[in-house]
Formats: sequence, structure tokens, C-alpha cells
Amino acid sequence: MSSLRRGDFALMAASVAPFVYTLFDSSNGDVPLYHHGAERLLGGSFPYRDWVFEYPPYALLWFVLPSAMRGYAGFRALFSVQVLALDLLAKFVLLREGNRGAHGARRNNWVDRLGPFLVFSLLGLFQTYFYLKRLDPIAAALVVFALVAFANERMATAGALLAVAAATKLYPALAAPALLLLAYQRGTWARFVAGAAAALVPLAILSAWLPWWSFASFQAARGIQVESTYGSLLWLSHFFGTPATWVGRPGCCVEIRGPVALEVTGVARALFAAMTLAAVVASVAAAARGLRSELAAPRLRAPAVATAESDRSACSALVGRVVLLPIVAFMVSSLALSPQFAIWPVGPAALAVPRGRRASLGVLALAVMLTVFVFPAPGYFGASDVGISLGRTLVLVARNVALVATLVLLAREVAASLAPTRARSAADDTVLRER
Repeated sequence: MSSLRRGDFALMAASVAPFVYTLFDSSNGDVPLYHHGAERLLGGSFPYRDWVFEYPPYALLWFVLPSAMRGYAGFRALFSVQVLALDLLAKFVLLREGNRGAHGARRNNWVDRLGPFLVFSLLGLFQTYFYLKRLDPIAAALVVFALVAFANERMATAGALLAVAAATKLYPALAAPALLLLAYQRGTWARFVAGAAAALVPLAILSAWLPWWSFASFQAARGIQVESTYGSLLWLSHFFGTPATWVGRPGCCVEIRGPVALEVTGVARALFAAMTLAAVVASVAAAARGLRSELAAPRLRAPAVATAESDRSACSALVGRVVLLPIVAFMVSSLALSPQFAIWPVGPAALAVPRGRRASLGVLALAVMLTVFVFPAPGYFGASDVGISLGRTLVLVARNVALVATLVLLAREVAASLAPTRARSAADDTVLRER
């Protein structure tokens, strides 16, 4: 019952079919940047020292296999196949975990069984334009593997996978504090830390001669990106007279500049730091309270194997939900919110589907789907001071409003989980009576 069913393989094949054509389309995404970096590295120059590299060091690992192909076309094809393979493996893991969770719950509930897979697959379809041409899906797949390994108490593996993900794209580090506390409460923190430390040994060695941490200064120097909460509102206001300029930075992003943007930047940086830190702290507190509640819940007449599988499913859903909070807070408050950032919350949201309230997940799904109507768009890559139309800007603002609403709903869930036990019990009794 916990293994894949025959029809599951057809679902997996159908889920990757829409990506196949993008292996041969005309969109290059960030692959030219990756190819250029790989060529420089193979030519004997070093990132961070001889040239600016805007990603953490393990991003370079994902250029090794594509570099075996000569020329840009081969590099691009093999890089995309690499991303597609990881995406397919993530879907396999989600299907397998869904089967286990449904079996552990002793019910044939299609939401429990297929929900995580369907959320991950369907939201990915809205990002086909750039999905196989970014590092972000690689990090997103690694986060799925890490969270599932954590729920199955493979702590060393979970720590190693999360470390590799964070050293590829920094955002998975937002999940580390909550997972570390959960591991500590379960008495498995040493294995979790050991796995992460082992995975980061090459990074420590690299520190001796390459200032790899300088990638952070590149990111910190970025201005207000048009897709960000601040940028979308500034660009909307420019249609009504606010001075704002659409400025493309070659090989980087599109920013909003002008006197108002300059004034907003300092406030936005402070707000970003405060909101992200607060979300990380809240996720740690919610994770500790939530896990105790999940594992303390009584299970009547459940076989031992089913109970264990149900516990793993509950833990997967819990860690997915608490990891969402700091990721969405980062997206809402960051000055940079590139279109591919919409990939970040999809994995944790997929794992969170079987348990808990789904309103926040539904609003988040809406935000992810709206991204496709914003990027690419006419005027996006046009000359400076042209930019996207008013209609597209309204869609962008609506997307960011949906992200803010998601954050509010997730924060309410956290507040409810931190409420006194007696008050929560009374609320649960009321819900049961209403049912």
C-alpha cells in the first residue's frame, strides 16, 4: 500500500510531459550566465576572486555535468535534463509519501495520497517558461528531499541535503532553525548537525583561498526589483504621476528607480530584516508546539506500522507548514523577488496539504499561478522607462497581495498554535461539536 501504484507512473509521466518542449524552445533563462561561469572556471579563473559570482559556491556543482558537453547548446540541454531529472525524483518522493500517509491514516483519501504530488506538479506547470533554466528548481527539489528525510528520521541525510540546498540557493537556510529545534526535542540533533557539517566541509576548505561569502554583497547591493511588493506598488503609482523609471540590469534583473524608490529602499531593507527574523523565530516556536501536539494525539486501534506511517505523514505536513512561514515572509519583504522565486514555497506547500488548514495554501497557489501572467510580458525586456502595461501591473500587484494574504494566514495559524493549551482544547471541542 505504501509503494507506488501502477497508475502513479502514468501520473509522473504526464507531469513532466509539458516540460519536454522547453528543452528545445528559444528561451534561455539564466543558462547563458551559468555557461559563462563554467567556461571561466574551466579556463582557470576563480569565482569570487577573479570574477563576480552571485550564487553560493555549491551552485557551481550543478554546472559540472553540463560542462561535459561542448558548446552552449549541449550545456543548456544537459542542464535542463538535470533539472528535469530532479523534478521527476521529487514527484516520485511525494507520491510515495502520499501513499504511506494515506495507508497510515487507514483511509483511501485522494487528498492525502495525491495532494502533495498534484500541488507540486500543477504549480510547476505555471512556471514552465523558466523552470528548466534556473537553479531554483534544483534547490526546491533538495528541500523536498530534506523535509521528507527529516520526517522519516533520517536526520544525517536531512541535514546534509538541507546544507547542500542552502549552499546552492541561500533561501533553504531559513528552514534550518526550526528543523534544528525539532531534532533537538526528538534527541536526534547531533545526527542532523553532523550531516549538515559533513556536507559543508568543502565549503570550509574553500574559505581558505576564496572569499565565497562575497556573493552576499552582490545581493545586498541590489535595488528595488519591479516584481517585489515595493517595486510593484511604485510602478503602479507611476501611472498616476509618481516619478519612477523601469531600468534593466543586464544579466541580473529589472529595477524601479527614482527619487521615491531611493527613499523607500532604506525602509524596505530594515523591514526585510525585521520580518524575516520574526518569521524565523515564529516558525521555531510553532514547530516545537506543533510537533508535540501531533505526536501526542491519540490513535485508537491503529496498527503499529500504520501509526508510524501516520506519524511520518503528520511530521511531513508540519515541517512543510512551518518552513513556509519564513519563506513567504522573505518573499513578501525582500527587495528582490524574481519570477523564479515562486518555485521556493511549492515543495513545502505540497507537503503541508494533507494536514491542517488549507486556506493559506490556496491563496499561495493563486499567487504562484498569477506569476505566469507577469513574466514574461510585453515591455518587460523593452527599453528603459517603458515597462509593463497598467493591466499587467495590476496583475503583479494582485500576485503580491496574495503573497501578503498568505503570510497573514500563516501567521494566524502560528498564533493559534502558540495559544495556551486549554484555550486550544476548548476551540477543538467546539469544532468537533460543530462537525
